[in-house]
Amino acid sequence: MITSHIYHLVLKRQMTKLNAYQQTYSCFIDILFLSISLGCLFFILLGTRPLFVPDEGRYAEIIREMVNSGNYITPYLNGIKYFEKPNLFYWLGSLAVYLNGLNLWSIRGVNALLALLGCLFTYWIASKCYDRATGLCAALILGTSSLYFVMAHMISLDLTVTFFITTCLYTFLLGYQELSADKRNNYLFIAAACSALAVLTKGLIGIIFPLMVIGLSLTFIRKWRAIKQLPLLSCIAIFLLITIPWHALVQWYNPEFFHFYFIEQHILRYITTTVGHYQPVWYFIPILIIGFFPWVVFLPQTITTCLSSWRMQHHSTAIFFLVWATSIFLFFSFSKSKLIPYILPLFPPLAILVARYLVHHHTHRRGIKIGYIFLIFFSIAIACLFYWYTKHIVLPYPTMAALYLNIAGALLVIGSVVSYLWIQHSQVTLSFITILVTMWLFLLILLAATPAIDTRTIQPLAFTLKPLLQAHDEVITYNQYFQDLPFYLKQRVSILNWQNELSFGMRYQHTKQWMINDADFWQRWNSNQRIFVVMSLDEYAHFKQKHPIIQAYFIDKTIANILISNKKRSYNA
Repeated sequence: MITSHIYHLVLKRQMTKLNAYQQTYSCFIDILFLSISLGCLFFILLGTRPLFVPDEGRYAEIIREMVNSGNYITPYLNGIKYFEKPNLFYWLGSLAVYLNGLNLWSIRGVNALLALLGCLFTYWIASKCYDRATGLCAALILGTSSLYFVMAHMISLDLTVTFFITTCLYTFLLGYQELSADKRNNYLFIAAACSALAVLTKGLIGIIFPLMVIGLSLTFIRKWRAIKQLPLLSCIAIFLLITIPWHALVQWYNPEFFHFYFIEQHILRYITTTVGHYQPVWYFIPILIIGFFPWVVFLPQTITTCLSSWRMQHHSTAIFFLVWATSIFLFFSFSKSKLIPYILPLFPPLAILVARYLVHHHTHRRGIKIGYIFLIFFSIAIACLFYWYTKHIVLPYPTMAALYLNIAGALLVIGSVVSYLWIQHSQVTLSFITILVTMWLFLLILLAATPAIDTRTIQPLAFTLKPLLQAHDEVITYNQYFQDLPFYLKQRVSILNWQNELSFGMRYQHTKQWMINDADFWQRWNSNQRIFVVMSLDEYAHFKQKHPIIQAYFIDKTIANILISNKKRSYNA
Protein backbone atom coordinates (compact mmCIF):
# COMPACT_ATOMS: atom_id res chain seq x y z
CA MET A 1 0.00 0.00 0.00
CA ILE A 2 2.79 2.38 0.96
CA THR A 3 4.77 1.33 -2.10
CA SER A 4 1.77 2.03 -4.30
CA HIS A 5 1.33 5.47 -2.73
CA ILE A 6 4.99 6.34 -3.28
CA TYR A 7 4.73 5.12 -6.85
CA HIS A 8 1.79 7.44 -7.54
CA LEU A 9 3.60 10.40 -5.96
CA VAL A 10 6.69 9.80 -8.09
CA LEU A 11 4.53 9.34 -11.19
CA LYS A 12 2.67 12.56 -10.47
CA ARG A 13 5.93 14.45 -10.00
CA GLN A 14 7.32 13.06 -13.26
CA MET A 15 4.11 14.00 -15.10
CA THR A 16 4.36 17.52 -13.69
CA LYS A 17 7.92 17.82 -14.96
CA LEU A 18 6.89 16.42 -18.33
CA ASN A 19 4.01 18.90 -18.62
CA ALA A 20 6.34 21.77 -17.71
CA TYR A 21 8.82 20.61 -20.34
CA GLN A 22 6.09 20.32 -22.97
CA GLN A 23 4.81 23.81 -22.15
CA THR A 24 8.32 25.25 -22.41
CA TYR A 25 8.91 23.44 -25.70
CA SER A 26 5.55 24.61 -27.10
CA CYS A 27 6.33 28.18 -26.05
CA PHE A 28 9.73 28.00 -27.76
CA ILE A 29 8.18 26.67 -30.97
CA ASP A 30 5.51 29.39 -30.91
CA ILE A 31 8.05 32.16 -30.39
CA LEU A 32 10.24 30.77 -33.16
CA PHE A 33 7.28 30.58 -35.55
CA LEU A 34 6.11 34.11 -34.71
CA SER A 35 9.63 35.52 -34.94
CA ILE A 36 10.13 34.07 -38.43
CA SER A 37 6.68 34.81 -39.87
CA LEU A 38 6.27 38.30 -38.40
CA GLY A 39 9.98 39.07 -38.63
CA CYS A 40 9.83 38.53 -42.38
CA LEU A 41 6.70 40.68 -42.55
CA PHE A 42 8.37 43.57 -40.72
CA PHE A 43 11.91 43.41 -42.11
CA ILE A 44 11.39 42.46 -45.79
CA LEU A 45 11.74 45.54 -48.06
CA LEU A 46 12.43 47.67 -44.98
CA GLY A 47 15.01 49.93 -46.59
CA THR A 48 13.86 49.93 -50.20
CA ARG A 49 11.25 52.67 -50.34
CA PRO A 50 11.92 56.43 -49.99
CA LEU A 51 11.25 58.33 -46.79
CA PHE A 52 7.60 59.24 -46.20
CA VAL A 53 7.25 62.97 -45.62
CA PRO A 54 7.03 64.81 -43.42
CA ASP A 55 7.46 62.47 -40.42
CA GLU A 56 10.11 60.05 -41.66
CA GLY A 57 12.18 62.82 -43.20
CA ARG A 58 12.00 64.88 -40.00
CA TYR A 59 12.94 62.15 -37.53
CA ALA A 60 15.61 60.59 -39.74
CA GLU A 61 17.27 63.98 -40.11
CA ILE A 62 17.18 64.65 -36.35
CA ILE A 63 18.93 61.32 -35.81
CA ARG A 64 21.50 62.10 -38.51
CA GLU A 65 22.28 65.49 -36.97
CA MET A 66 22.48 63.98 -33.48
CA VAL A 67 25.02 61.39 -34.61
CA ASN A 68 26.94 63.96 -36.65
CA SER A 69 27.14 66.55 -33.84
CA GLY A 70 27.55 64.19 -30.89
CA ASN A 71 24.99 66.27 -28.96
CA TYR A 72 22.60 63.76 -27.41
CA ILE A 73 20.84 66.24 -25.13
CA THR A 74 19.39 68.88 -27.47
CA PRO A 75 17.75 67.60 -30.69
CA TYR A 76 18.19 69.66 -33.85
CA LEU A 77 16.29 69.71 -37.14
CA ASN A 78 18.10 71.37 -40.05
CA GLY A 79 20.40 72.96 -37.50
CA ILE A 80 17.57 74.38 -35.36
CA LYS A 81 16.51 73.28 -31.87
CA TYR A 82 13.52 70.98 -32.03
CA PHE A 83 11.72 70.35 -28.73
CA GLU A 84 8.37 68.92 -29.81
CA LYS A 85 9.33 65.40 -28.68
CA PRO A 86 11.77 63.84 -26.18
CA ASN A 87 14.96 62.06 -27.14
CA LEU A 88 14.60 58.31 -26.56
CA PHE A 89 13.68 57.41 -30.14
CA TYR A 90 16.53 59.56 -31.41
CA TRP A 91 18.91 57.70 -29.07
CA LEU A 92 17.66 54.34 -30.33
CA GLY A 93 18.05 55.51 -33.92
CA SER A 94 21.55 56.80 -33.17
CA LEU A 95 22.46 53.43 -31.68
CA ALA A 96 21.16 51.70 -34.82
CA VAL A 97 23.27 54.04 -36.98
CA TYR A 98 26.31 53.34 -34.81
CA LEU A 99 25.83 49.59 -35.19
CA ASN A 100 24.86 49.40 -38.86
CA GLY A 101 25.66 52.72 -40.51
CA LEU A 102 23.56 55.68 -41.61
CA ASN A 103 20.90 54.16 -43.84
CA LEU A 104 17.14 53.72 -43.91
CA TRP A 105 17.27 50.05 -42.98
CA SER A 106 19.14 50.83 -39.76
CA ILE A 107 16.81 53.56 -38.54
CA ARG A 108 13.62 51.79 -39.63
CA GLY A 109 14.92 48.64 -37.98
CA VAL A 110 14.27 50.19 -34.56
CA ASN A 111 10.50 50.16 -35.00
CA ALA A 112 10.52 46.89 -36.94
CA LEU A 113 12.26 45.20 -34.00
CA LEU A 114 9.96 46.81 -31.41
CA ALA A 115 6.91 45.82 -33.49
CA LEU A 116 8.09 42.20 -33.45
CA LEU A 117 8.75 42.33 -29.70
CA GLY A 118 5.31 43.86 -29.19
CA CYS A 119 3.71 40.91 -30.97
CA LEU A 120 5.77 38.42 -28.95
CA PHE A 121 4.80 40.14 -25.69
CA THR A 122 1.19 40.06 -26.83
CA TYR A 123 1.50 36.31 -27.38
CA TRP A 124 3.03 35.95 -23.92
CA ILE A 125 0.40 37.96 -22.04
CA ALA A 126 -2.55 36.43 -23.92
CA SER A 127 -1.17 32.94 -23.30
CA LYS A 128 -0.79 33.60 -19.57
CA CYS A 129 -4.18 35.29 -19.22
CA TYR A 130 -6.07 32.87 -21.49
CA ASP A 131 -4.37 30.07 -23.41
CA ARG A 132 -1.81 29.24 -26.09
CA ALA A 133 -4.25 29.46 -29.03
CA THR A 134 -5.41 32.92 -27.97
CA GLY A 135 -1.80 34.04 -27.61
CA LEU A 136 -0.87 32.88 -31.11
CA CYS A 137 -3.95 34.43 -32.69
CA ALA A 138 -3.50 37.72 -30.82
CA ALA A 139 0.12 38.11 -31.96
CA LEU A 140 -0.76 37.32 -35.57
CA ILE A 141 -3.80 39.60 -35.55
CA LEU A 142 -1.73 42.48 -34.18
CA GLY A 143 1.11 41.97 -36.66
CA THR A 144 -1.19 41.84 -39.70
CA SER A 145 -3.34 44.82 -38.72
CA SER A 146 -2.89 47.46 -41.41
CA LEU A 147 -1.86 50.42 -39.25
CA TYR A 148 0.45 48.38 -37.02
CA PHE A 149 2.18 47.00 -40.12
CA VAL A 150 2.58 50.47 -41.61
CA MET A 151 4.01 51.96 -38.42
CA ALA A 152 6.40 49.02 -38.05
CA HIS A 153 7.99 50.22 -41.30
CA MET A 154 8.00 53.93 -40.40
CA ILE A 155 10.60 56.14 -38.78
CA SER A 156 8.15 57.49 -36.23
CA LEU A 157 7.62 57.75 -32.49
CA ASP A 158 4.16 56.18 -32.40
CA LEU A 159 5.19 52.53 -32.63
CA THR A 160 7.92 53.05 -30.05
CA VAL A 161 5.63 54.71 -27.51
CA THR A 162 2.99 52.05 -28.20
CA PHE A 163 5.53 49.34 -27.37
CA PHE A 164 6.49 50.89 -24.04
CA ILE A 165 2.90 51.71 -22.99
CA THR A 166 1.82 48.21 -23.97
CA THR A 167 4.66 46.57 -22.05
CA CYS A 168 3.89 48.78 -19.05
CA LEU A 169 0.24 47.72 -18.96
CA TYR A 170 1.02 44.07 -19.69
CA THR A 171 3.47 43.83 -16.81
CA PHE A 172 1.11 45.69 -14.48
CA LEU A 173 -1.64 43.18 -15.28
CA LEU A 174 0.69 40.26 -14.56
CA GLY A 175 1.84 41.90 -11.34
CA TYR A 176 -1.73 42.55 -10.26
CA GLN A 177 -2.61 38.88 -10.81
CA GLU A 178 0.58 37.52 -9.24
CA LEU A 179 0.26 35.97 -5.77
CA SER A 180 3.98 35.99 -4.95
CA ALA A 181 5.00 39.37 -3.51
CA ASP A 182 8.50 39.25 -5.00
CA LYS A 183 7.30 38.41 -8.50
CA ARG A 184 4.54 41.00 -8.24
CA ASN A 185 7.01 43.71 -7.30
CA ASN A 186 9.36 42.77 -10.13
CA TYR A 187 6.53 43.04 -12.66
CA LEU A 188 5.50 46.41 -11.29
CA PHE A 189 9.07 47.71 -11.34
CA ILE A 190 9.24 46.79 -15.03
CA ALA A 191 5.91 48.56 -15.58
CA ALA A 192 7.25 51.73 -13.93
CA ALA A 193 10.41 51.62 -16.04
CA CYS A 194 8.42 51.14 -19.25
CA SER A 195 6.14 54.05 -18.36
CA ALA A 196 9.22 56.20 -17.88
CA LEU A 197 10.62 55.10 -21.25
CA ALA A 198 7.27 55.94 -22.86
CA VAL A 199 7.54 59.45 -21.37
CA LEU A 200 11.03 59.77 -22.82
CA THR A 201 9.63 58.71 -26.19
CA LYS A 202 6.58 60.93 -26.61
CA GLY A 203 5.92 62.86 -23.44
CA LEU A 204 3.30 62.76 -20.73
CA ILE A 205 0.99 60.22 -22.38
CA GLY A 206 3.56 57.69 -21.21
CA ILE A 207 2.34 58.16 -17.63
CA ILE A 208 -1.18 59.48 -18.29
CA PHE A 209 -2.33 56.41 -20.22
CA PRO A 210 -1.14 53.79 -17.70
CA LEU A 211 -2.65 55.73 -14.78
CA MET A 212 -5.89 56.26 -16.69
CA VAL A 213 -6.26 52.61 -17.75
CA ILE A 214 -5.27 51.20 -14.36
CA GLY A 215 -7.44 53.64 -12.43
CA LEU A 216 -10.54 53.08 -14.55
CA SER A 217 -10.07 49.30 -14.56
CA LEU A 218 -9.76 49.12 -10.77
CA THR A 219 -12.84 51.34 -10.51
CA PHE A 220 -14.93 49.08 -12.73
CA ILE A 221 -13.92 45.88 -10.94
CA ARG A 222 -14.09 47.63 -7.54
CA LYS A 223 -10.59 46.65 -6.47
CA TRP A 224 -9.14 49.97 -5.33
CA ARG A 225 -7.89 48.33 -2.15
CA ALA A 226 -5.39 46.39 -4.25
CA ILE A 227 -3.35 49.59 -4.50
CA LYS A 228 -2.25 49.07 -0.90
CA GLN A 229 -0.37 45.95 -2.01
CA LEU A 230 1.60 47.80 -4.68
CA PRO A 231 5.13 49.15 -4.07
CA LEU A 232 4.13 52.67 -5.09
CA LEU A 233 7.10 54.53 -3.62
CA SER A 234 9.58 52.22 -5.31
CA CYS A 235 7.74 52.52 -8.64
CA ILE A 236 7.71 56.32 -8.36
CA ALA A 237 11.43 56.30 -7.57
CA ILE A 238 12.19 54.14 -10.63
CA PHE A 239 10.03 56.38 -12.84
CA LEU A 240 11.72 59.58 -11.66
CA LEU A 241 15.19 58.07 -11.82
CA ILE A 242 14.69 57.36 -15.53
CA THR A 243 12.77 60.48 -16.59
CA ILE A 244 14.38 63.32 -14.61
CA PRO A 245 18.01 63.29 -15.91
CA TRP A 246 17.27 64.17 -19.55
CA HIS A 247 14.55 66.69 -18.68
CA ALA A 248 16.87 68.38 -16.18
CA LEU A 249 19.81 68.46 -18.59
CA VAL A 250 17.87 69.79 -21.56
CA GLN A 251 16.31 72.48 -19.35
CA TRP A 252 19.75 73.39 -17.99
CA TYR A 253 21.17 73.91 -21.47
CA ASN A 254 17.95 75.36 -22.94
CA PRO A 255 15.99 77.53 -20.44
CA GLU A 256 13.23 78.00 -23.03
CA PHE A 257 12.49 74.26 -23.08
CA PHE A 258 10.00 73.90 -20.21
CA HIS A 259 7.25 76.24 -21.34
CA PHE A 260 7.32 75.16 -24.98
CA TYR A 261 7.52 71.44 -24.28
CA PHE A 262 5.10 71.05 -21.38
CA ILE A 263 2.69 73.95 -21.89
CA GLU A 264 2.51 74.37 -25.66
CA GLN A 265 3.22 70.83 -26.87
CA HIS A 266 1.19 69.00 -24.22
CA ILE A 267 -1.54 71.14 -22.68
CA LEU A 268 -2.26 73.67 -25.44
CA ARG A 269 -1.85 71.03 -28.15
CA TYR A 270 -4.63 69.00 -26.51
CA ILE A 271 -7.12 71.73 -25.60
CA THR A 272 -6.68 74.29 -28.39
CA THR A 273 -6.56 74.35 -32.19
CA THR A 274 -3.62 76.78 -32.39
CA VAL A 275 -1.03 74.01 -32.79
CA GLY A 276 -2.83 72.50 -35.79
CA HIS A 277 -3.94 68.99 -36.85
CA TYR A 278 -7.55 69.70 -35.87
CA GLN A 279 -10.07 67.04 -36.83
CA PRO A 280 -13.71 66.38 -35.78
CA VAL A 281 -14.49 64.19 -32.78
CA TRP A 282 -15.45 61.22 -34.98
CA TYR A 283 -12.16 61.33 -36.91
CA PHE A 284 -10.72 58.15 -35.39
CA ILE A 285 -13.72 55.97 -36.22
CA PRO A 286 -12.81 55.55 -39.91
CA ILE A 287 -9.13 55.44 -38.93
CA LEU A 288 -9.86 52.50 -36.61
CA ILE A 289 -11.85 50.73 -39.34
CA ILE A 290 -9.04 51.11 -41.87
CA GLY A 291 -6.16 50.71 -39.44
CA PHE A 292 -7.49 47.54 -37.79
CA PHE A 293 -8.39 45.97 -41.15
CA PRO A 294 -9.08 43.09 -41.71
CA TRP A 295 -9.81 42.13 -38.10
CA VAL A 296 -12.15 45.07 -37.56
CA VAL A 297 -14.94 42.96 -39.13
CA PHE A 298 -14.97 40.91 -35.90
CA LEU A 299 -14.69 43.86 -33.53
CA PRO A 300 -18.43 44.61 -33.00
CA GLN A 301 -19.10 40.94 -32.20
CA THR A 302 -16.11 40.91 -29.85
CA ILE A 303 -17.24 43.98 -27.92
CA THR A 304 -20.82 42.69 -27.73
CA THR A 305 -19.59 39.36 -26.31
CA CYS A 306 -17.38 41.14 -23.77
CA LEU A 307 -20.22 43.31 -22.57
CA SER A 308 -22.66 40.41 -22.37
CA SER A 309 -20.24 38.44 -20.19
CA TRP A 310 -19.42 41.44 -17.99
CA ARG A 311 -20.52 39.75 -14.77
CA MET A 312 -18.99 36.35 -15.37
CA GLN A 313 -16.50 35.02 -12.84
CA HIS A 314 -13.24 35.74 -14.70
CA HIS A 315 -14.12 39.01 -16.34
CA SER A 316 -11.52 41.38 -14.85
CA THR A 317 -8.89 40.70 -17.55
CA ALA A 318 -11.33 41.36 -20.39
CA ILE A 319 -12.49 44.54 -18.62
CA PHE A 320 -8.87 45.68 -18.35
CA PHE A 321 -8.32 45.26 -22.10
CA LEU A 322 -11.67 46.83 -22.97
CA VAL A 323 -11.05 49.84 -20.71
CA TRP A 324 -7.56 50.18 -22.14
CA ALA A 325 -8.81 50.39 -25.74
CA THR A 326 -11.89 52.50 -25.01
CA SER A 327 -10.23 55.08 -22.75
CA ILE A 328 -7.36 55.80 -25.14
CA PHE A 329 -9.76 56.02 -28.08
CA LEU A 330 -11.93 58.54 -26.24
CA PHE A 331 -8.92 60.48 -24.94
CA PHE A 332 -7.67 61.17 -28.45
CA SER A 333 -11.16 61.65 -29.89
CA PHE A 334 -11.65 64.71 -27.66
CA SER A 335 -8.19 66.09 -28.37
CA LYS A 336 -8.07 69.17 -30.59
CA SER A 337 -4.99 67.76 -32.30
CA LYS A 338 -5.38 64.47 -34.15
CA LEU A 339 -3.09 62.44 -36.37
CA ILE A 340 -3.64 58.94 -37.76
CA PRO A 341 -1.07 56.99 -35.67
CA TYR A 342 -2.28 58.38 -32.33
CA ILE A 343 -4.64 55.44 -31.75
CA LEU A 344 -1.99 52.76 -32.25
CA PRO A 345 -1.74 52.01 -28.47
CA LEU A 346 -5.25 50.55 -28.45
CA PHE A 347 -4.44 47.89 -31.05
CA PRO A 348 -2.72 45.35 -28.71
CA PRO A 349 -5.74 44.99 -26.38
CA LEU A 350 -8.10 44.85 -29.34
CA ALA A 351 -5.97 42.09 -30.89
CA ILE A 352 -6.22 40.04 -27.69
CA LEU A 353 -9.97 40.54 -27.36
CA VAL A 354 -10.64 39.62 -30.99
CA ALA A 355 -8.35 36.60 -30.70
CA ARG A 356 -10.22 35.39 -27.63
CA TYR A 357 -13.53 35.82 -29.42
CA LEU A 358 -12.38 33.85 -32.48
CA VAL A 359 -10.83 31.07 -30.38
CA HIS A 360 -13.44 30.66 -27.67
CA HIS A 361 -16.63 31.74 -29.44
CA HIS A 362 -16.19 30.12 -32.83
CA THR A 363 -19.47 28.29 -32.21
CA HIS A 364 -21.17 31.67 -32.69
CA ARG A 365 -21.32 30.93 -36.39
CA ARG A 366 -23.68 33.73 -37.25
CA GLY A 367 -21.47 36.51 -35.88
CA ILE A 368 -18.34 35.11 -37.47
CA LYS A 369 -20.04 34.56 -40.84
CA ILE A 370 -21.29 38.14 -40.79
CA GLY A 371 -17.71 39.24 -40.22
CA TYR A 372 -16.47 37.28 -43.21
CA ILE A 373 -19.25 38.67 -45.39
CA PHE A 374 -18.23 42.21 -44.45
CA LEU A 375 -14.63 41.26 -45.19
CA ILE A 376 -15.62 40.31 -48.74
CA PHE A 377 -17.41 43.64 -49.25
CA PHE A 378 -14.48 45.59 -47.80
CA SER A 379 -12.07 43.68 -50.05
CA ILE A 380 -14.09 44.38 -53.17
CA ALA A 381 -14.28 48.07 -52.24
CA ILE A 382 -10.51 48.22 -51.72
CA ALA A 383 -9.84 46.47 -55.05
CA CYS A 384 -12.12 48.92 -56.85
CA LEU A 385 -10.45 51.85 -55.11
CA PHE A 386 -7.02 50.62 -56.20
CA TYR A 387 -8.20 50.28 -59.81
CA TRP A 388 -9.73 53.78 -59.79
CA TYR A 389 -6.59 55.21 -58.18
CA THR A 390 -4.28 53.91 -60.90
CA LYS A 391 -6.60 55.25 -63.63
CA HIS A 392 -7.22 58.75 -62.29
CA ILE A 393 -4.12 59.80 -60.29
CA VAL A 394 -0.88 60.94 -61.87
CA LEU A 395 1.81 58.62 -60.48
CA PRO A 396 5.62 58.42 -60.86
CA TYR A 397 5.51 54.90 -62.30
CA PRO A 398 1.90 54.26 -63.40
CA THR A 399 2.48 50.88 -65.06
CA MET A 400 4.25 49.43 -62.06
CA ALA A 401 1.68 50.97 -59.70
CA ALA A 402 -1.22 49.46 -61.64
CA LEU A 403 0.45 46.04 -61.65
CA TYR A 404 1.13 45.97 -57.92
CA LEU A 405 -2.17 47.50 -56.78
CA ASN A 406 -4.36 45.39 -59.04
CA ILE A 407 -2.59 42.20 -57.95
CA ALA A 408 -2.99 43.24 -54.30
CA GLY A 409 -6.69 44.00 -54.77
CA ALA A 410 -7.38 40.75 -56.61
CA LEU A 411 -5.47 38.76 -53.98
CA LEU A 412 -7.47 40.38 -51.19
CA VAL A 413 -10.81 39.57 -52.82
CA ILE A 414 -9.82 35.96 -53.58
CA GLY A 415 -8.48 35.45 -50.04
CA SER A 416 -11.62 36.83 -48.39
CA VAL A 417 -13.88 34.66 -50.55
CA VAL A 418 -11.84 31.53 -49.86
CA SER A 419 -11.85 32.24 -46.12
CA TYR A 420 -15.65 32.57 -46.23
CA LEU A 421 -15.96 29.25 -48.06
CA TRP A 422 -13.83 27.61 -45.36
CA ILE A 423 -16.05 29.00 -42.61
CA GLN A 424 -19.10 27.74 -44.48
CA HIS A 425 -17.63 24.26 -44.12
CA SER A 426 -16.89 24.82 -40.41
CA GLN A 427 -13.13 24.99 -41.05
CA VAL A 428 -12.42 27.81 -38.59
CA THR A 429 -8.66 27.26 -38.45
CA LEU A 430 -8.23 27.10 -42.22
CA SER A 431 -10.33 30.22 -42.60
CA PHE A 432 -8.13 32.10 -40.11
CA ILE A 433 -4.95 30.88 -41.81
CA THR A 434 -6.29 31.99 -45.19
CA ILE A 435 -6.81 35.53 -43.91
CA LEU A 436 -3.32 35.57 -42.40
CA VAL A 437 -1.61 34.41 -45.59
CA THR A 438 -3.70 36.81 -47.67
CA MET A 439 -2.83 39.79 -45.46
CA TRP A 440 0.83 38.80 -45.30
CA LEU A 441 1.07 38.88 -49.10
CA PHE A 442 -1.28 41.86 -49.50
CA LEU A 443 0.72 44.07 -47.14
CA LEU A 444 4.08 43.19 -48.67
CA ILE A 445 2.78 43.83 -52.20
CA LEU A 446 1.52 47.25 -51.10
CA LEU A 447 4.90 47.94 -49.52
CA ALA A 448 6.61 47.04 -52.80
CA ALA A 449 4.21 49.39 -54.61
CA THR A 450 4.96 52.49 -52.51
CA PRO A 451 7.90 53.78 -54.61
CA ALA A 452 5.62 53.67 -57.66
CA ILE A 453 2.89 55.76 -56.02
CA ASP A 454 4.88 58.14 -53.79
CA THR A 455 4.44 61.57 -55.36
CA ARG A 456 5.88 63.59 -52.45
CA THR A 457 9.37 62.16 -52.11
CA ILE A 458 12.32 64.34 -53.05
CA GLN A 459 14.65 61.34 -53.32
CA PRO A 460 15.11 61.34 -57.13
CA LEU A 461 16.11 65.02 -57.16
CA ALA A 462 18.36 64.53 -54.13
CA PHE A 463 20.15 61.63 -55.85
CA THR A 464 20.63 63.81 -58.94
CA LEU A 465 21.90 66.73 -56.88
CA LYS A 466 24.23 65.02 -54.41
CA PRO A 467 27.07 64.13 -56.84
CA LEU A 468 26.96 67.68 -58.25
CA LEU A 469 27.50 69.45 -54.93
CA GLN A 470 30.83 71.10 -54.24
CA ALA A 471 32.20 72.73 -51.12
CA HIS A 472 30.76 76.23 -51.53
CA ASP A 473 27.48 75.39 -53.26
CA GLU A 474 24.21 76.20 -51.50
CA VAL A 475 20.93 74.30 -51.67
CA ILE A 476 17.75 76.32 -51.15
CA THR A 477 14.20 75.02 -50.80
CA TYR A 478 11.83 77.56 -52.30
CA ASN A 479 8.85 78.67 -50.16
CA GLN A 480 8.68 75.31 -48.39
CA TYR A 481 10.82 72.78 -46.56
CA PHE A 482 11.33 69.33 -48.05
CA GLN A 483 11.80 67.38 -44.83
CA ASP A 484 13.66 64.48 -46.46
CA LEU A 485 16.14 66.56 -48.48
CA PRO A 486 18.76 67.20 -45.74
CA PHE A 487 18.89 63.49 -44.88
CA TYR A 488 19.52 62.45 -48.48
CA LEU A 489 22.13 65.19 -49.00
CA LYS A 490 23.61 64.64 -45.52
CA GLN A 491 23.82 68.38 -44.97
CA ARG A 492 21.77 71.34 -43.83
CA VAL A 493 19.78 73.23 -46.48
CA SER A 494 18.69 76.85 -46.70
CA ILE A 495 14.95 77.51 -46.50
CA LEU A 496 13.16 80.42 -48.15
CA ASN A 497 10.06 81.94 -46.51
CA TRP A 498 9.17 78.92 -44.37
CA GLN A 499 9.28 78.53 -40.58
CA ASN A 500 6.37 76.47 -39.26
CA GLU A 501 7.67 73.94 -36.68
CA LEU A 502 11.12 75.55 -36.78
CA SER A 503 9.82 78.94 -35.68
CA PHE A 504 10.28 78.29 -31.95
CA GLY A 505 13.93 77.28 -32.24
CA MET A 506 14.62 80.25 -34.52
CA ARG A 507 13.76 82.63 -31.67
CA TYR A 508 16.73 81.39 -29.68
CA GLN A 509 19.33 80.94 -32.44
CA HIS A 510 20.99 83.03 -35.10
CA THR A 511 19.61 81.36 -38.22
CA LYS A 512 19.85 84.25 -40.68
CA GLN A 513 22.48 82.37 -42.65
CA TRP A 514 20.14 79.59 -43.76
CA MET A 515 16.58 80.71 -42.89
CA ILE A 516 16.29 83.36 -45.58
CA ASN A 517 13.82 85.83 -47.07
CA ASP A 518 13.31 87.07 -50.63
CA ALA A 519 16.02 89.72 -50.39
CA ASP A 520 18.55 87.14 -49.21
CA PHE A 521 17.51 84.78 -51.97
CA TRP A 522 18.00 87.24 -54.81
CA GLN A 523 21.27 88.50 -53.39
CA ARG A 524 22.61 84.93 -53.42
CA TRP A 525 21.00 84.03 -56.77
CA ASN A 526 22.74 86.97 -58.47
CA SER A 527 26.09 86.35 -56.79
CA ASN A 528 29.00 84.29 -58.11
CA GLN A 529 28.07 81.45 -55.79
CA ARG A 530 26.40 78.42 -57.37
CA ILE A 531 22.88 77.98 -56.02
CA PHE A 532 20.67 74.92 -56.39
CA VAL A 533 16.96 75.50 -55.84
CA VAL A 534 14.34 72.84 -55.20
CA MET A 535 10.69 73.86 -55.60
CA SER A 536 7.33 72.46 -56.56
CA LEU A 537 6.26 72.62 -60.19
CA ASP A 538 3.46 75.00 -59.22
CA GLU A 539 5.97 77.30 -57.55
CA TYR A 540 8.22 77.07 -60.61
CA ALA A 541 5.39 78.10 -62.91
CA HIS A 542 4.71 81.10 -60.65
CA PHE A 543 8.46 81.81 -60.47
CA LYS A 544 8.78 81.93 -64.28
CA GLN A 545 5.66 84.05 -64.62
CA LYS A 546 6.79 86.57 -62.03
CA HIS A 547 10.42 86.69 -63.21
CA PRO A 548 10.33 86.02 -66.97
CA ILE A 549 13.77 87.49 -67.70
CA ILE A 550 15.55 85.49 -65.01
CA GLN A 551 17.68 82.72 -66.46
CA ALA A 552 17.15 79.50 -64.49
CA TYR A 553 18.95 76.36 -65.61
CA PHE A 554 16.98 73.15 -65.48
CA ILE A 555 18.68 70.09 -63.94
CA ASP A 556 15.95 67.54 -63.20
CA LYS A 557 12.32 67.16 -62.20
CA THR A 558 9.74 64.70 -60.91
CA ILE A 559 5.99 64.76 -61.36
CA ALA A 560 5.71 67.20 -58.43
CA ASN A 561 9.03 69.08 -58.02
CA ILE A 562 11.89 70.57 -60.00
CA LEU A 563 15.60 71.23 -59.45
CA ILE A 564 17.16 74.34 -61.02
CA SER A 565 20.37 76.36 -60.68
CA ASN A 566 21.56 79.91 -61.24
CA LYS A 567 24.73 78.75 -63.01
CA LYS A 568 24.82 76.95 -66.33
CA ARG A 569 28.08 75.03 -66.02
CA SER A 570 27.32 71.61 -67.56
CA TYR A 571 23.51 71.88 -67.37
CA ASN A 572 21.08 72.19 -70.22
CA ALA A 573 19.01 75.35 -70.29
